[in-house]
Amino acid sequence: MKIVIVGGGVIGLMTARELHAQGVEVLVIERGPLGGESSWAGGGIISPLYPWRYSHAVNQLAAISKTLYPPLVQQLQDESGVDCELLTSGLLITDMDEQQKAQDWAQQWSVRLDIINDSEHIHQIEPQASDIIDRGLWLPEIMQVRNPKIIKALKGSLEKRGIQYMEHTPVTSLEIDHDRIVGVNTEAGTQAADKVIIASGAWSAGLISSGQNVDIEPVKGQMIMFKGEAGLIRRMVLSAGHYIIPRKDGHVLAGSTLERTGFNKSVTEDALTELRHDAIAIIPALEQMPIERHWAGLRPGTEQGIPYICPHTEIDGLYIHAGHYRNGVVLGPASVQLMVELVLGHEPGIDPAPYAMDAVH
Repeated sequence: MKIVIVGGGVIGLMTARELHAQGVEVLVIERGPLGGESSWAGGGIISPLYPWRYSHAVNQLAAISKTLYPPLVQQLQDESGVDCELLTSGLLITDMDEQQKAQDWAQQWSVRLDIINDSEHIHQIEPQASDIIDRGLWLPEIMQVRNPKIIKALKGSLEKRGIQYMEHTPVTSLEIDHDRIVGVNTEAGTQAADKVIIASGAWSAGLISSGQNVDIEPVKGQMIMFKGEAGLIRRMVLSAGHYIIPRKDGHVLAGSTLERTGFNKSVTEDALTELRHDAIAIIPALEQMPIERHWAGLRPGTEQGIPYICPHTEIDGLYIHAGHYRNGVVLGPASVQLMVELVLGHEPGIDPAPYAMDAVH
């Protein structure tokens, strides 16, 4: 059996790797460089932001992925030589208006959450936090990975395992014969396949022309990166929708905007000014750090943030693995586990109904 995966982001690459481990011949086709879109652009926090605002379907995948990440990144490092920089940085959230919801969520999902009610304790957690932050929700177990590193590691893993991929090769259409997928058409010719998985992020809906709609739209997010001193800022901080993510080498990411502007990935001076201002309000030391980079990515947005992990209802052999919104890296390992079970006809470990085409996403 040969499976073509259309899309070489973190979801497509993880899916290819797992299918290959199950003995399947796999080909990944990516319109640009592997991981060059939202997978590369994101922050890498291994938790949804404000997870109590998300459905059980999202939190279930996040909880499973959290357990899968440590062995996964170790395997990737062994295979590729790339350190994905999995760090248990912890996440400090300064928003307190949903404290009870947060506590109920933490109890339900067995996540440690501490209520901090004084600035001294806040500064023990993150010494560089602004003096005006005197309360917070502290989640010490939240991890992060460095997105470009995990893409590099996944690419190295594919090469080590002999998994084929094609970069800079847009898929122009699906090859369908009597309501069954038989391959994909690309600018470099047709690739035959027994099954096809659409994992093209924000571009997924445009590849599926059928009577049933796949509600995935691009949502732009702009981010900036400060160049700082390693170890100066230790914790991830989330405040009023803006987050700070310190990396191992001293770089600090600050993000992000939420913009519905179609497939426009341009960056704006207004967004840079806003992101810098809000970052400094959280961590004043950032004011002294130069901004090294400013970029944008297009998230594959769905209304509820619930991804499609399912067979197509009208085209036999076609599967959809997209729509993870802000949480592709967060949900990836568990999402892949379910996708592979469905594609190979195995008994799913979790109920697939919330991720089906006709479910609410």
